[in-house]
Amino acid sequence: MKQGDGSPVFGKRCGTYGRFLCFAGLQQKTMGDGFINRTVPVFSMEVWKVKKCIMLIAATLFVTMGCAGCMSSESKVLAKLEEKYNQKFTVEGVKEGSKIFAQMYGKDRLTVHPEGNPEVVFLAQEDKDDKEVVNDNYVLAKWAEDLKAKLAGQIEKELPPGTPYKVLLRIAPDKYDKSMVNMSFENYLEESDKDFSVVLVAGINTAYKPDLSTYKESIYNLFKLMKGVGSERYTVSIGFVGEDVSDYVRTSLVNNIAWTNLKAKVYGEVNIDNQFDGENPGADANPSLIIKSPDDVPKHYESIENNEMGK
Repeated sequence: MKQGDGSPVFGKRCGTYGRFLCFAGLQQKTMGDGFINRTVPVFSMEVWKVKKCIMLIAATLFVTMGCAGCMSSESKVLAKLEEKYNQKFTVEGVKEGSKIFAQMYGKDRLTVHPEGNPEVVFLAQEDKDDKEVVNDNYVLAKWAEDLKAKLAGQIEKELPPGTPYKVLLRIAPDKYDKSMVNMSFENYLEESDKDFSVVLVAGINTAYKPDLSTYKESIYNLFKLMKGVGSERYTVSIGFVGEDVSDYVRTSLVNNIAWTNLKAKVYGEVNIDNQFDGENPGADANPSLIIKSPDDVPKHYESIENNEMGK
């Protein structure tokens, strides 16, 4: 038990000064014409050391058991994932979920890729309601990589050599399942209602803030290329950076990090989506930002001044 100032309390008889005497193990009181030496219960330092040791062991066990639980969860999800698709996967990382409020906040979430193929990176997570079910977007990641391969020649023609880029697909989970894992994206496109999004993410490396007149035509062509995929929604997202962002681009399907929040040297970004398509603009699109030609692209450039490294 402790006082408000953190000092031990050694019994109700101890005052400010008496506390010191109690700690020393002796409190003297005057009775008549003599002293009575009275021993007061002492808070043994040996007992305190034992208690501290027990507390430390308990804390260590708690942390160890927590880590073991996380490892157990990771192994369980990985095993079910490999059984689901009949192939091996590699775990890149684990974001720990809520053990108490799993229904509300979700369980542990794994970032995974097929063994030997880190480009097809996706998420896997145990279902909130059924622990025997693992939810993932492997099919989506696989289709996106197929589409990237199909468009690679046209995309790379518009980007500086060596620019990292990624094609992403956003499709509602109820519109695909594990039985479609071997279906080509082209076949899915023929059968789908086109209610999905396709996004091109690229990080162009520059030594300084970009001159948009150098890139406007290429970005315009890439925007038209994404539109040509055939989805209802399409976006081009270009970051202008001063360092290698290959891994950020590679994991852009799962990292959920905007250019503005990237911990890297980022000068600015251009984001254009279907709302600004000059042939079919959205009802709420700002007329001055509608893309009718390459000359309209620079209007969508945003400098990332709040990024300290990008200044």
